[in-house]
Amino acid sequence: MVIISLHSHAVFRIKDRLFIISDIPTWTKGKSGAYPEELARPILFRVYEMPENFFVEEHQHPWGQLVYASKGILKVNLPDASFIIPPERALWLPKYTPHEISTRYCASFRSLYIDNDWAKTLPGNTTSINVNALLRELIFTVTQWPVDYPVNSTNKRMLSVLIDQIQSASTAPLFLNMPKDKRLKKISSILNNDPANSTTLEKWSETIGATPRTLNRLFQKETKMGFVEWRQRIRILYSLERIDRGEAINLIALDMGYDSASAFITMFKKHMSCSPKKYFKASDKHSIIDLNSK
Repeated sequence: MVIISLHSHAVFRIKDRLFIISDIPTWTKGKSGAYPEELARPILFRVYEMPENFFVEEHQHPWGQLVYASKGILKVNLPDASFIIPPERALWLPKYTPHEISTRYCASFRSLYIDNDWAKTLPGNTTSINVNALLRELIFTVTQWPVDYPVNSTNKRMLSVLIDQIQSASTAPLFLNMPKDKRLKKISSILNNDPANSTTLEKWSETIGATPRTLNRLFQKETKMGFVEWRQRIRILYSLERIDRGEAINLIALDMGYDSASAFITMFKKHMSCSPKKYFKASDKHSIIDLNSK
């Protein structure tokens, strides 16, 4: 497991070796070790290759962040929701949004930190957006600039276009609400670690102390879907990373708790409107997918 901490310094460990990616004070105005309200530039950025099982611990900052990976799939956890971000998506996080970022199978990570004065037109809530060709190229271009790039009229125009593209991008809320009830959190925690777990609500009720009907009603109230559907959709979230890697569908199906590839494909089509193999090939064409809608 690789863990990165973003409190006073950006660091990560690999086999007990400590690596410093960048010191936060070099990005920002203010005292060392603190997150100031104002960034040193309209948009600052971080670019690096995330290795397997890379994890950024929960943190927040007083400016917004656009999370993007040009390759690989990111998982972003908020206290009440979990997002999957493939290369055709980006995630906008408003200021003071607690979040964790991880990847299981490596990712080419690009993160844009946007000063509050420049983020006024951007959404006030966490939003997953589609990344079109223009926005993708703008992200690539800006993240190649030096950290101390000149804030001249030419660069300001480009940054303004980038902000406009984020603001006007179509939404693609590929996420799953997480329950807050203590009883449901016991179930969701186990399924997050073992999505193939097929324990029924009847069995859960024996250990949690609530009837199956009560548990299902609570799932409906807190996640906008019943338990069975919620479990199916968390399996989708975990399968996407492996589908993107080109792993065999029959192996993914078995690891997700299905008896056959056909059963898994049927479930996938029901929720995603296409087969697993076509999902990423058609990513620029398929309809917006909301894992919280019926």
